Amino acid sequence: MKPVTHSAFFHGTFNDLLLIPAALPFLLWLERKLNLRTYDGPPTALEIGAHWAIWSVMAEVVGPHFFARAVGDVRDVAAYAAGAIVAGLWWNRHVWNRKV
Repeated sequence: MKPVTHSAFFHGTFNDLLLIPAALPFLLWLERKLNLRTYDGPPTALEIGAHWAIWSVMAEVVGPHFFARAVGDVRDVAAYAAGAIVAGLWWNRHVWNRKV
C-alpha cells in the first residue's frame, strides 16, 4: 500500500494491526510442533493476550534499547491490541455463532 498512498495509516498503523493475526498462527503451530501446545484449536484469549503482551514489551520497550532506529510508541501497542481483538473474535466466531 505504501507506493500507492501517502496515508499515515497505511505507512505505519496498518502493519501493526496485522501483527497478531499474521504472526500468531505460525507461533502457535511452532509451539504445537515443539509440544508446548497440546491442541490444534483456535487460540484462547489467554494465548492471544500473552503473545500481545510479550510482543508489545519486546517491540516497544526492549527494541528501542538495542536498535537506534526503533522508537517505542504506545499507539503501536494499541494497534497490536486492536488487531488481536478482531482476530480473536474471528478465530473464536464459533462461540458467537451458537444457536440458543
